Amino acid sequence: MKTTTTPAPETGRNLVKSMNSFARVCAVALAVIFTACQEDEIAPTDPSLKHQTVAASPIAGGSAVSFTSASTFGTVRLDNAGVYYVEDFFQGTPGTGTDPHVPNATYYYRFDLVDGGTSSNYVLRFSGTANGDITVASGYTLAYTSTNFNSVTSSTTTTAVTGAFGYNNITMGTPTSFTVNPLHPGWYNYNIVNHIVYPLADNGGSVTLVITNTSTGVKYKVEPQDIYQGGIPNSATPPNNYPYLKFRYKQL
Repeated sequence: MKTTTTPAPETGRNLVKSMNSFARVCAVALAVIFTACQEDEIAPTDPSLKHQTVAASPIAGGSAVSFTSASTFGTVRLDNAGVYYVEDFFQGTPGTGTDPHVPNATYYYRFDLVDGGTSSNYVLRFSGTANGDITVASGYTLAYTSTNFNSVTSSTTTTAVTGAFGYNNITMGTPTSFTVNPLHPGWYNYNIVNHIVYPLADNGGSVTLVITNTSTGVKYKVEPQDIYQGGIPNSATPPNNYPYLKFRYKQL
């Protein structure tokens, strides 16, 4: 009687094949994830503002996010038109049980990080009384226009700013005019009696800053809007909920 022998299953070989297949699947999956992460990285259009890490990353059309740079507070939101809305921005050293920010200090902001900067790396600089004086870093020029923020383009005619861009008029009472003062252009009127700031943008006026990178020609438009927390002074004479800067900006 002829006996037929059935070959034993090649268990070891099949197991190795299965493990190799699984490894290939994992490798492909990781490659896809890595590629997706690279595609999601935010890179500024302005080549002079390349950076390694984005500190604050608001999603277009999404909710406001908190700043994450050291000693930087406030929020930023990005709309679907590419406009960044900064609110209650300030910088300082946090203290236990106390307000961490220091009025009349100096604050710095970077467009590339969408976050706070430092004295050695910034684009916008806020200093002076109530941090209302705006200047720019070396390598940038500052100009203004009375054209409404939404209508400003890269070809809008502007006037160069020499020095800081701060107060527009100083009054002895509540200001009634919110047009740009050609003799001392600025973004807010200041009532010297009750020490309250009245931003042009919040009172029917219009002034927009245009900041140009002198190396690349890339421009940004900025509208300073307020210095009070929540946009409202907390007292009639004088308020103390400042400076919590509010402004919006967009690359042109």
